[in-house]
This record gives sequence, C-alpha cells and structure tokens, in this order.
Amino acid sequence: MATKTERPSATQNRLIAMSHPLRANVLYVLTERTASPKEIAEELGEPIPNVSHHAKRLVQLGCAELVDKRQVRGAIEHFYRATERSLVSTDEWDELHPLIAEKIVCDIMQAGLDDFVSSVKEGMVGSDERFHLTRTRLVLDEQAMSEALEIQERARLEIMEVQERAAERAVDSPEDSFHVSSWLGCFEVPPVASAASKD
Repeated sequence: MATKTERPSATQNRLIAMSHPLRANVLYVLTERTASPKEIAEELGEPIPNVSHHAKRLVQLGCAELVDKRQVRGAIEHFYRATERSLVSTDEWDELHPLIAEKIVCDIMQAGLDDFVSSVKEGMVGSDERFHLTRTRLVLDEQAMSEALEIQERARLEIMEVQERAAERAVDSPEDSFHVSSWLGCFEVPPVASAASKD
C-alpha cells in the first residue's frame, strides 16, 4: 500500500475533495452532468454561496473544471463539470473517515434506486428487451471474492469503452443516443435467515 507521501497528488486531492460531505455531493453531481452552483444548490437544498465555494475548491483540487459562463439577469452564472468520475481505490477507501465512506456508499445506492424509479415512472425499464436486472446470492471465500470484484471492475471498464465508441458515433448521428444507468454490485451481506431461526 502506498504511503500518503508516495500517493499521486491527484489521488490526494480526490480524498480531500471527498472529505467534506457537501463538497462530495457537489462532486457527485458534477460527475453526472455539467451544472452551475445555483442548479446544484437547488437540487441539494443548500445555500448557493456554500455550493459555489466548494465548486471552486474542486477546481483548485483538479477534480472539476469551469466549462462555461452565462449572463443571467445581471449576474454571471458559472458551469462546472468533473474532470473524472469520483472513483475511490481500495487504498483510498481505507483512509476515508467512516462517516464519509458510509455516505458515499449510501449516495451511490440511492442514485441507482432513483434511476430505477424514474425509469419505471416513465415506462422505460421492462417495456422492451433492452435491460438487464439480476440479483444473485452467492457463497464465496476470500479468493473467490477477490476474483468476483476483479470481474466487476473489468466489466465496468469495458462498458466505459462501449460509451466512448458510442460517443464517437454520436458525432454523425446524435439523435441515436439515449441515457442509460449501468449497475454493477458485489458486496458481502448477512446470511439468509433459516426458517427455524425465524420461529
């Protein structure tokens, strides 16, 4: 495991970015889309000055960038986006405060649930064959768990490559693109309670 002094500055900056709950939320929004502090503040229910401060701090840390400015009713509205998805490595995870780590996990799960609910409300998921939903309970040992997690990461990286190829094709036919929520999950859970233990 690399020490903090050996760790690349980009990783250190990402840890700093995620060490503050509001700043972590702002970064999460910016990984999803380009947005202004005003838009993010409305979504998160936070004061605009606080969100603006953390957006600027994310730029300083190299985790976000200013991509546009617009004149809006006598003021200039700034628009930001994340420079990369806020992925956290295993080594980084060990350095996170437990409350921050728990919030990140909960935010990811909630975002996935929000995606599913919005898709159901719009009559999308299940309306045709273009979806994949599986839930598989497994019994693994440490080696198998490591292998399963490696498979999950390979799948994620391959799906990101698929998106890059789609983006290249979208230059010629942008109308063919649509939004998708891609989910991968593999984590330890409590054992299923037996019928006898429920009595």
